[in-house]
Amino acid sequence: MALSITAVLVLSFSPLLAAKKIEVTGSKLVSEKKLLEALAPLKGVPLPRISESRVVELIGDQPAVDEIVVRAKMPDTLVVEVVEAEPVAILVDGKNSYIVSSTGEKLKKVGEKDKTKLPRVKASDQTNDPEQFQLLTGILSTVEPNVLEQVSTATLTQAGFMELALPKKRTLIWGDGGKVALKNEVAKIFLDELKENSDMAKVIDVTNPENPVTY
Repeated sequence: MALSITAVLVLSFSPLLAAKKIEVTGSKLVSEKKLLEALAPLKGVPLPRISESRVVELIGDQPAVDEIVVRAKMPDTLVVEVVEAEPVAILVDGKNSYIVSSTGEKLKKVGEKDKTKLPRVKASDQTNDPEQFQLLTGILSTVEPNVLEQVSTATLTQAGFMELALPKKRTLIWGDGGKVALKNEVAKIFLDELKENSDMAKVIDVTNPENPVTY
């Protein structure tokens, strides 16, 4: 037992296991360069002594970071895997635009030339109301990516229903966050039809996906 404890102590302080390299994976919204700069103080620290809590402390408050996974790649590399929040929309507020999550939190400020393909949400009294904005972004998070990528803008009606702007000046009335699997299936059928039929109805209402309505 004494030998085992001694071995652990030796390894924990041995310069042979010091972190000489730091790798960051999974970062898309957060700058990898900034993360590496923040983690620089860990270089030279023995890998067994680097805790997840210490890594989180150094990275600081990053809204886009949901989770951090830390592992050692022997003999001298610290790997920090970043799990980011899922972006669902871009909030356009005057001259500023922000990628936002399903909870309505701003994850990253984006410039005019940013090519991120997400629905735009124009700032309004509703988006300034955290509860209303979270309702909209929460419903948006239930829309499958192959449907979401065809949406240009998203809005929330006074009744709490989400409406989405589609190609060819069509509108998809999604409704609330219920029956999402069926809504996605029905929406995909209509979107496929829209590609082939430019004379299709202007409004597609899947609020009740068992009985969708067009007009």
